[in-house]
Amino acid sequence: MEGGAPLGINFTYLLAQLLNLIILFAALYKFLFKRFLAMLDERSARIKKGIEDAQIADKRATEAEAVYQQRIEYAERERRAILNRAAQEAEELKEGILAKAEEEARQCIAKEREEFEAQRQQAMAELSRQAVDLVMLATRKMVAQTMVDEATQRRLISEFLAELAEVGELE
Repeated sequence: MEGGAPLGINFTYLLAQLLNLIILFAALYKFLFKRFLAMLDERSARIKKGIEDAQIADKRATEAEAVYQQRIEYAERERRAILNRAAQEAEELKEGILAKAEEEARQCIAKEREEFEAQRQQAMAELSRQAVDLVMLATRKMVAQTMVDEATQRRLISEFLAELAEVGELE
């Protein structure tokens, strides 16, 4: 046991080894560990920024999807409103057309009734004129043959009645 150490440990060598170890750690720290830690910190920052960017992009995508859904819902509401307005306008147009057609039908029927009544009045007036003419004709014949016997009177009345029947058949 040399160097005066009870366990065989030489404190000078130990101290030199410790000093060499500290110098080695200092050199490694300054030249290697700092750069390695800086590179790890930079990489960690990039990963953290990438995660934040992904979260922001996810948030934006969620917001864009919400906006898209709102636009779809708005477009659907607009579509329903347009369809409802079109159906309502079509119903109003249908009612208007039906009302106009009914009014035209009423006017046509009224016009036809008036024309029929005018034709009936005209026919009645013609019938009255013909009846007057027949009565006048019968009266003339009666006056012309007033001195005629009873058989002639019967024959004249029969002829008159036959003429009346013919006039009735004509109309």
